[in-house]
Amino acid sequence: MRTVLAALAIAAIAAPATAGEVFTGVYAHDVDDGISFGKFEDGAQIVTGVRTTALDELKFLGRPRVHLLVGVNTSGGTNYLASGLAWRFPLSERLYVQPGIGLAIHDGRVNLPSPDEPGLTPAERLKRLNDFQTKLDLGSRVLFEPELSIGWKATRRLSVEVSWIHLSHGKLAGDYNPGLGDIGLRLLYRYGLDR
Repeated sequence: MRTVLAALAIAAIAAPATAGEVFTGVYAHDVDDGISFGKFEDGAQIVTGVRTTALDELKFLGRPRVHLLVGVNTSGGTNYLASGLAWRFPLSERLYVQPGIGLAIHDGRVNLPSPDEPGLTPAERLKRLNDFQTKLDLGSRVLFEPELSIGWKATRRLSVEVSWIHLSHGKLAGDYNPGLGDIGLRLLYRYGLDR
């Protein structure tokens, strides 16, 4: 999995240096978005990244853009690094929708001790049960990173996107899968010629 992430990151950096986007934004962190449980962690998520232009080299995949982003939590919650592919579909001259999928690694909790383990004292069982109910356990260090954004091109160079980022193991690491959802607004600066 790390090899795939590294390959996508290298592709993002090695893509034509003459065109792409840089972006930064502020997100509501750990929201209950209907897919993620939400409300385990506080603070905002600052997300910054880079995205290539549509790549002719990946025409067989529909000319996606490769993204690399980092999300840092302002209250000591989960931070993450993600890379993946995104496809932009124009809705009008200035408006577009952009779904994407990638992989992420994070520094949050993984595999909290079970409150159902045999032989626990009542106090230890209560402590573990409290941790299970109040702390975000993402179940795997490597997660899927689907995202969706709706963008508006304010000028030839500047765009604004409403964006949703989700982190989850898709129940591949067990039945418990609270997920992590971030929803926010980001500003993009386009450099070079967009394809």
